[in-house]
Amino acid sequence: MLRPAALLAALAALALLPASASALEYGMGNETPALFSVPAFTELPIKKVRYVAAYDAALGESFERQQADQFLNTANAMGYEVLVSFEHSRLPSRAKRLPSTKAYQRGVRAFMARYPFVRIYSPWDEINDCSQPTCHNPKAAAGYYLTMKRTCPRCTLIAGEVLDTTDPQQTVQYLRAYQKALGSERPRIWGLHNYSDVNRFRSTGTRAVLGAVQGAVWLTETGGLYRFLPGFPASTSRQVRAERQMFRLARISSRIQRLYIYSWTGGGSFDAGLTGSDSTSLRPAYQVVRDQLG
Repeated sequence: MLRPAALLAALAALALLPASASALEYGMGNETPALFSVPAFTELPIKKVRYVAAYDAALGESFERQQADQFLNTANAMGYEVLVSFEHSRLPSRAKRLPSTKAYQRGVRAFMARYPFVRIYSPWDEINDCSQPTCHNPKAAAGYYLTMKRTCPRCTLIAGEVLDTTDPQQTVQYLRAYQKALGSERPRIWGLHNYSDVNRFRSTGTRAVLGAVQGAVWLTETGGLYRFLPGFPASTSRQVRAERQMFRLARISSRIQRLYIYSWTGGGSFDAGLTGSDSTSLRPAYQVVRDQLG
């Protein structure tokens, strides 16, 4: 039996340890409902999924709305909690344009009415990446967060949702401008996609974001790359090492509360899939995830 002094010393030592696996909640990112029919996925201890949708996907009949119907309704029917991240329109005439706050609100209202079971949202995906029209406009990105909060005050919202870049200071500068544009608003949860840290085996970007914001941080999209040309040719062994790095980074701070692994289905020029394009051919990185989740 430990004496009181020894017990206090043991508790103090435990307090200095990094966050353990049990402190994290896990999710999977994907845009195809095929994963819900694969036992290798449904048997994992994961009941949270993430889906990326155009902000105007629910405004009219379209492929995007059909795709969202299939994924979101299947996830809901099977008891999965869904996080939806909005992004630019998929219509060529709108894809590179920032919507007005009025147009944005009209789109998200239609989406919420169609999928009332979704209660966790990111107002805009990867706001600092130049695949998005928010790339050079943190004020607009902050405006979408404020609009989303007015539209759904009881929803859980993820602020920021930035992509870590090769220069972490660029990400920090964007977040500072974003926070300034929020005014007195203080988000409780921030989103980060730390692909650079995961696949370059470092922690600078993750630590920079932790230092730039207050509150919880969710790794809403990240994973080991199987292929991303030209810098990352196809490699299962490198993906395995990166997948292990992903879990290490998720545990460097108790403020990191969730990890959404991207993605289940591979294929395409950007490929971080745990399976091939058929959603069933398991890659070695899958076993890393299975082992880490116990």
